[in-house]
Amino acid sequence: MCRMFFQCSTKPFTIDFKVLNKFIASCHWQYLRNYNLFGHHGLGWGFAYIPEFNNNILIVKRDINPIYHSDWRNLTNIKTRFLLVHARKTFPWKKKFDDVHPINIGEKFLMAHNGVIKNSSFPKLNNPKFELINSSTDLDTRKYLCLILDKLIKNPALKETLESIFKVLKLGAGANAFLFNSKECNVINYHNTNFNGRHHTLFISKRNSQIFISTSPIIPKAKEIPNKSLIQINLKDLSLKMQELII
Repeated sequence: MCRMFFQCSTKPFTIDFKVLNKFIASCHWQYLRNYNLFGHHGLGWGFAYIPEFNNNILIVKRDINPIYHSDWRNLTNIKTRFLLVHARKTFPWKKKFDDVHPINIGEKFLMAHNGVIKNSSFPKLNNPKFELINSSTDLDTRKYLCLILDKLIKNPALKETLESIFKVLKLGAGANAFLFNSKECNVINYHNTNFNGRHHTLFISKRNSQIFISTSPIIPKAKEIPNKSLIQINLKDLSLKMQELII
């Protein structure tokens, strides 16, 4: 399973090095001893943040190198109200720069995904642009993003859209995702239950006008987000709406 987190706040912040270091440790090969039976998260990483000087845009950076061999410490120099980081895990022969998250197809939302969705379960899409992307990629995350955007054209209610597509999609491990832009971040938690459940779920911590959500409980007293749920966060004021997905 991939590793990912985001932190958001009503005021600009710089990320705590100790917190970031814990996240990097969860991506490293030494984590194999406890939870990572098939290798480490060395197949690229990316991040997105809202620059302090312009709250209307997202800056996205990607690196094909392992996150723990890159200059990840520079993330502590970014002052922002929203920072999201994703470290990719997949089979080595699927290492590809274009598939490093966050995934952006030039539409309303970007996506960072943690899990596996069976490619054979994705349906044909109605929108020609989305269907062209869907039919020409083997990355489940890109297909997932296209499917959500395609369904939102007809029904802009994200909860109802997710409920409808999860009745069709077949999970290999999970469809946990951050669906986001410069205005909002939607946290989707839907996954199978198995021996490695610690990283097939998401954890949330809310304190001091900040929200932190991650694949590992790297913030003290972080609480596990219930499976089959949607959390919608307004990045301007951090108003939060949590809903159960009826699947």
